[in-house]
Amino acid sequence: MLKKILLILLLSSISCHAIEEQHIQKVMDSKVRKVLLVLKDKTLSQKQKEKKSIAVMKNAFDYRTMAQISLGKKWKTLSKKEKKQFAVAFEKKIKHSYVDKLRLYNNQKVIIKDLKKIKQNRITLESHIIGNNETYKVIYLFYKKKNSNNWFIYDVRLEGVSIVQTYRKQFSEFLKTKSFKQLLKEL
Repeated sequence: MLKKILLILLLSSISCHAIEEQHIQKVMDSKVRKVLLVLKDKTLSQKQKEKKSIAVMKNAFDYRTMAQISLGKKWKTLSKKEKKQFAVAFEKKIKHSYVDKLRLYNNQKVIIKDLKKIKQNRITLESHIIGNNETYKVIYLFYKKKNSNNWFIYDVRLEGVSIVQTYRKQFSEFLKTKSFKQLLKEL
């Protein structure tokens, strides 16, 4: 399931520099199409596909917020340096997982569906990933940064399963018996 979620994240990659609310669907659709074209390009090596896909993903997600949510209460106990180290390690882990999951792509189609404003600073965007035998409902969770018009993805839910909450559960279990430094090394 986590592999499918990470593939979804890869396919949902967008560049969210100052994306305005009314353009989220259009930008998402455009960027998803770009990633799909990269994945389908038989002239590119696997390494080139990975690099190009990461370039499309650049700045799509707020990795620091994702890292913070994934650590839960533990985040507040960390020093500034530890928070930065964890956010960097978490981002690398997510990106490495994207690259690793590129091989799972098998001509799935992506349809961008409904945008819903949940709160003044929260929006969800529904999409469907359609494969040969299965269709997955994917919800992208966006938030608006304070005092700006910048919207970023802070979580993705595949069939109701949150990637951030999945990591939060894993990290919580890990930290019950091991230290934060060990968690950093594992990432």
